[in-house]
Amino acid sequence: MDYKRNSTLTASMLALGAAAAHAGGTIDDYVTFSGFGTLDAVHSDYRLADFTGTVIQPNGAGYSRSWSPTLDSDLGAQANITLSDAFTGVVQVLSRDDADGNFKPTVEWANLKYQITSDLAVRLGREVLPTYERSDIQNVGYALPWVRVPIEITYTSTATNSDGINVLYSLKTGAVTQNLQFQWGMTTEDLPGLAYTSNRGHVVLIEDTLQYGDARLHLAYQKCDPLGFLTSRLLLVDAGFTYDPGTWFVTSDSNHSQDTFFGDSISGYVSGGVRIGRFAPYTFYSATHAQSVGTSGLKSLGDQHTLGAGVRWDFATNLDFKLQMEQVTIGTLDDPAAFSNLQPGARIGDKANVSSLALDFVF
Repeated sequence: MDYKRNSTLTASMLALGAAAAHAGGTIDDYVTFSGFGTLDAVHSDYRLADFTGTVIQPNGAGYSRSWSPTLDSDLGAQANITLSDAFTGVVQVLSRDDADGNFKPTVEWANLKYQITSDLAVRLGREVLPTYERSDIQNVGYALPWVRVPIEITYTSTATNSDGINVLYSLKTGAVTQNLQFQWGMTTEDLPGLAYTSNRGHVVLIEDTLQYGDARLHLAYQKCDPLGFLTSRLLLVDAGFTYDPGTWFVTSDSNHSQDTFFGDSISGYVSGGVRIGRFAPYTFYSATHAQSVGTSGLKSLGDQHTLGAGVRWDFATNLDFKLQMEQVTIGTLDDPAAFSNLQPGARIGDKANVSSLALDFVF
């Protein structure tokens, strides 16, 4: 990670906020602060590999230790800056277990937004890539119905944000509202398990979110052209759908990716739940499957499927507790999506029973 670049982005945003305060008001007039976090513990009964919370985590629960507190635990802080009705900014810093196996803070958002018209805006700086339906909130456990976004859907691309420009346009046609955006910039992908750990490249992303009543449709196209040692092109198309009238919900997301180095794959999940007072039981099924072999020669990358169920308990304001049970079936020994540190004796078809306890909060 480029800490110098992150520091420059953060310093620039805070300097703008300070300048606005000196222009005739206090900092509270221009900056609001918020935060979020998760504390969790995960258990896996499979001793021949580590179950992980994200693709890039080097260790997890199972082989290294039966219980792990690092898979989903995180802490984030955000500053929203208002310089004028048309000129705003945001900085978000996140600390969670990463590819280096530590919790060093990273800058997830650091951008300035200019609202040209009521329908058209431009953002410049760093922001999260809306590759998947819940990309922008995937680290905010309180905003998710599950403990974590099913790992299968995010296996193909580990690029989470870009440094560049984003054009946003809102369009209303009758009862349908569309929020379109075009992103262009530089991104970094972490490549766990390889001798090299990251690869930078150009990224282009076009995303459209359509809202009709309680139904939402997410569509995205992403292209990433690496600039470094790994000369491969990634093309990814994603489609997600959610219907949530309040007392119950159904949601799904799926994507198809083409990668000249790693091969082609398909991934997705489907989930549903009901809300009964402060409780919300849910279930989900997720899977990823390699369709072809790229120039790497690795076969069946990521192959696995998961059947899970859980319950969310909103026991206090801005606090929830989740219990989640999963059975994950390994479909490859090259690199199953949710596992690291595979040991001799691991076999295709092995199953891991995973239990997660999570406390989510926002402030």
